Amino acid sequence: MTYLRFSFLAFVLVWAGSVLAFYKSALATPPGTAKSAAAPAAPVGSADLPQPCTLLSAKDLEGVFAPGAQLTPNPDNSCSIEGPQGKLEGVLGVLIQPLDAANWERTKHAILAAMPKEKSVPGIGEDAYTFMDGIVFREGKAKVTVTVSAYTGPKPPAEVARHIAELVAARL
Repeated sequence: MTYLRFSFLAFVLVWAGSVLAFYKSALATPPGTAKSAAAPAAPVGSADLPQPCTLLSAKDLEGVFAPGAQLTPNPDNSCSIEGPQGKLEGVLGVLIQPLDAANWERTKHAILAAMPKEKSVPGIGEDAYTFMDGIVFREGKAKVTVTVSAYTGPKPPAEVARHIAELVAARL
C-alpha cells in the first residue's frame, strides 16, 4: 500500500509541475502585450484537447481488466480506469495536457538522467519515455501521461502502459 501511495504522489507531483510550468509560461506575457512574429506560439489550452475517456472504450480494456472496465472522466482532463465493479484490480490513469515543448525536453532529460530505470520508448507518439511503470508521450500539441502504478490486474504494468499509450496516441 505504501508503494501505491508513493506512486500516486509521484504522479501528482509530475502533474502539478506540468500545470505550474504551463501557467508560468501563460503568465510570462502580460495581457494586452503584443507578441512578435518570432515569438513561440502560446501553448494550446486544455479545452482544445480531447477528454481521454473519449479515446478509449471498455472493450479496449478487456485485455487489461476483466470485461466491464469502468472509465471515469475527471475535471482535470484525465480519465480514471478501473476494473468491473466488485473486482479489485487497481486504477489506471490517462491525463492529457497542453504540450510545452521547451519544458518537455528539460523534464525528459532530467527524468532520464536522475532515474536510471526510466528510458526512451520508440513507436509511441512523437516522443515517449517511461516513468514509474507508466509512459509519458507527446503527440501534436498534447502531452499524455499514462499511469499504471496503482494497477494490480493480471498483466505486467509496463505492458498495460504501452497498450493504453498506443491506443491513445493512435486516436489523438
